[in-house]
Amino acid sequence: MVEAVLSDIDGTLVESNWLHAAAWRDAFAVIDIPLDTETLRKQIGKGGDQLIPLFVPWWKRPMVEEPLKTYRRRVAHT
Repeated sequence: MVEAVLSDIDGTLVESNWLHAAAWRDAFAVIDIPLDTETLRKQIGKGGDQLIPLFVPWWKRPMVEEPLKTYRRRVAHT
């Protein structure tokens, strides 16, 4: 029987910002937008609704929406 569950949402217990930044780096690479991990690490805390407009030009957003969704589904199921 489970007596307790430990959760770390904001990086208090485990420093996960670098992993989060690396995940975004990989996602942006899928849509041919090369970004270094440090650039993305500085933006951690923002959601995709803020990161994508920051790094994807407005005219390219409709073209990258489906590739990003496909990539996310693939990563989530591995």
